[in-house]
Order: sequence, then structure tokens, then C-alpha cells
Amino acid sequence: MGVELGKGDREAPRGTTGQAPQPAPQVRTGATPARTTPPPAPYEKREPSVPEQQGENSRGLSPQAMGLFTAAWTAGWIVAFTQDLTALGLIMLFMQGAVFAYVKTNGLPWAGANREALRARRLERHRLRAQRHRPPAVETPAAPVLPDPVSTAERALAGAVVRAETSGGRMDADAVELVREVDRLLRPLLAQLRTREADPQVRHDLETLAGEHLPRTVDDYLVLPDDYAHEHRTAAGTTPADELRSQLLLLVEGCRQLRDAVLARDVDRQQQQSRFLEAKFRRSDLDL
Repeated sequence: MGVELGKGDREAPRGTTGQAPQPAPQVRTGATPARTTPPPAPYEKREPSVPEQQGENSRGLSPQAMGLFTAAWTAGWIVAFTQDLTALGLIMLFMQGAVFAYVKTNGLPWAGANREALRARRLERHRLRAQRHRPPAVETPAAPVLPDPVSTAERALAGAVVRAETSGGRMDADAVELVREVDRLLRPLLAQLRTREADPQVRHDLETLAGEHLPRTVDDYLVLPDDYAHEHRTAAGTTPADELRSQLLLLVEGCRQLRDAVLARDVDRQQQQSRFLEAKFRRSDLDL
């Protein structure tokens, strides 16, 4: 019986245990052997897993409360069956899983944080309902701001004076002086309208004379050419320059009449005050 030498070298027996594992092949790069497998991961210390505790604002029930709720629910459907309330017992039995899952996650609807959430939702519903039924707000249009008649008259008066003074000689010197005289008479009277009560008719006449009559008189003359205004003769034998002086004289006379009316009212008011003081403070001879 012969022995086959070298057979063990060519074929390793199957299922052998106790032999050391063959080392991984190494690839030499230079003098230092290089690893073909990745190095093991470094050791990391991990904290032991602790079940998450329910905080103060957690909505779910604690295990103890969940146990009491489960016992109460189970006792409830058992009592329903014993009291011949079969429909109620079947409903509680079939809804048990869904109710337990909801309570375990969200807690009881009427307790704890859920009570505050329910109250907030209820208030929000009331607010939305009241907002839907609230009548639409009617925006009151702002009253238009009317211009001050006195200020308008003062601006028109000042503009007429400026146009007369800057006419470049188209208006005679005496006509320009008459325009200035109207301004000197009207401006103080218009200023008094801001602080003192005046007769409505006098007030209207002052505003009309300063805001319409004088500006129209000046503008109607300045629209004419210079030669036509001084040379053209009307049916009455007067020139437009003569008509201008006549109109300005009438305006001056009207201003003086209005000035007398305003001052007469002030004098009358002063006399009334004198009579009042005399009746109140002067003692008769019988009091002496």
C-alpha cells in the first residue's frame, strides 16, 4: 500500500477546524506591506438608551395613566354587556384599539394641554364666526377741504398788484397808483375778517372786490395792445386807458365805503360795551 506524498499540499481537507485562518494576501509596495481591507472603525462610547420621558407639555398619557384608562374602558364595555347594552358594548369593543392609540398619542381631549388647545380652537372659531357675521365697514368719505375765501381773495389781490407794477409802462403811473390804493384799503380789511365777525354782505363784497373786480379790471386792460389802449376812441370819445382810470376810481370809492361799514360796526360794538359797563359799574346817587 503506497502513500501519496504531496496530496495534502495540493488539496486541503474539508470541514477542518482548529487550523488558523490563512492571512489575507498582501500587496507589497516598496518595503511596507499595504492593506487591502479597510481598518476597523474607532471605538465610540455611546450613552445607554433611555426611554423618552414625557415633558410637561406632552399630550400623551403616562404608562400609569394609560393603564388606568385601559382598565376603565375594559370595565365599561363589560358592564355594558352585563346590563343588556349590547350595542354600546360592541361599539366600545370594536373602537378600543383606535381609542387606545389616540389617547396614548394625544392624551384625553378634556384634560391637560389638550384642554388649552381645545379652548384656543373654540375661541378661534368664535372669532371667525363673528367676523363672518360682522357687517362690512362703511368707509365715510372724507369731506373735501374747501379753500379759504379770504386767502383766495388775498392771493388774487396780490397777483393783480404784481401784474400792474410789472406791466412795463403799458399802464400809466396814476393807474398803477390807484391799484396800489385799492390794495392798501382792502388788505387790512381782509385781515380783520380772520379775527372779527363781520356782516355777511360786507364780507361778500370785500371778497368779491379783491378776488374778482380788481383782477378782471387789470387783466381786461393788459390784454389790449399798448397803442390801441392809448389811441383808440370809443363812442363816448374815451380811450381804454381812460376807462381803466375810471374803473379804478370806482373801485377805490367802493373800498372806502366798505372800510367805513367795517369800522362803523366796530364803533357800534364799542358803544355797546360802554353802555354795558356804565350800567354795571356806575352807582346812582341813591347808593351814596
